[in-house]
Amino acid sequence: MSKEKLKKHKIWLIVGACTAVIFLFLLVLVLGIYKFNWSNRFFVAATKAIPFPAVYVRGAGTIPVNEIKADDAAIRKFYESQDFEKIGMRVDFSTDQGKKRLQVKEKGIINKLIENKVIESLAKARGINLADSAVASELESNIQQFGNKDNLMSDLARLYGWTLNDFEQKVVKPEIYSTKLAEIYTSSLDTSTEQTKIKSLYDRVTSKKEDFAKVAKENSDGQSAANGGDLGWSTKDQLIQQVADKAFSMKVGDISEPVQSPLGFHVLKLLEKKTENSEDMVHLAQIFVKIPTYSDWLSSQMKNYSVTVFLKDYQWNPSTGQVEFRDSAMKTFEQSLPANSEGDPSVF
Repeated sequence: MSKEKLKKHKIWLIVGACTAVIFLFLLVLVLGIYKFNWSNRFFVAATKAIPFPAVYVRGAGTIPVNEIKADDAAIRKFYESQDFEKIGMRVDFSTDQGKKRLQVKEKGIINKLIENKVIESLAKARGINLADSAVASELESNIQQFGNKDNLMSDLARLYGWTLNDFEQKVVKPEIYSTKLAEIYTSSLDTSTEQTKIKSLYDRVTSKKEDFAKVAKENSDGQSAANGGDLGWSTKDQLIQQVADKAFSMKVGDISEPVQSPLGFHVLKLLEKKTENSEDMVHLAQIFVKIPTYSDWLSSQMKNYSVTVFLKDYQWNPSTGQVEFRDSAMKTFEQSLPANSEGDPSVF
């Protein structure tokens, strides 16, 4: 073999060896991240440097592992930075139970990130694009709520380990997209069917003098239907504003014309009034016809998206439009969490 050929051969051997090393390095990373869920410093640093995909939302984009891990760290910092012992509560994520609770939090984070991606996709499909000025204006509004920029930055760093830019990307922009999308949904919502139904039910309990409780039980939407529409006693601030404004202007025995709220249409009957501890209260019954809310609509839209989850502990459930645990034991743990976690504020 000539010297020239030998030189080229050595070069190819070096290139091949380097390629093999890089391949093995990436293979170890992939196995550590997706199969074994390793979380030592090396893998944390690797996920920060390389945007390994955790979730792919078709038509909306990819959520990288490092974004989820950063939000995990932020939520953990939030709970661990609080002095809950003063109110007789504590958070401990170092135990086996604590690690499982933290994983339940992670599942919630993943679902929220997917929701944000879907909202942005739906918004852009309807011509909503955020101008820098709109984002800056909303950010300034948030700053004013905290008094000044330094106060906000201090609280973000102390509670979440965030910068102002983190807050803008993770909170401000998603909220603007969601608000604008909700406005479009509400403005285009056709409630003619619901209006026809509530008008018919109103006529039955007024013109036709049918029993209010019976009509409510047989026709009303929502949990109050089971009790004949009885809502019990309420103060003004416990009711939806539109319902409260009408209820506190009525006389005992009055039946209101249909009242529209963000939830739907209400026909109200004032059963009793009283003042307790210097606060006025009303005892109401209602006939309620629900309208599809923005939240209902968004949930249905989530089910239309194809979502691939690469993380081993989770899977996408297209029937619910949510990420869920693969492991049945974790599903059971999550379901029993509220009943078995008294004194742990991280559950709520």
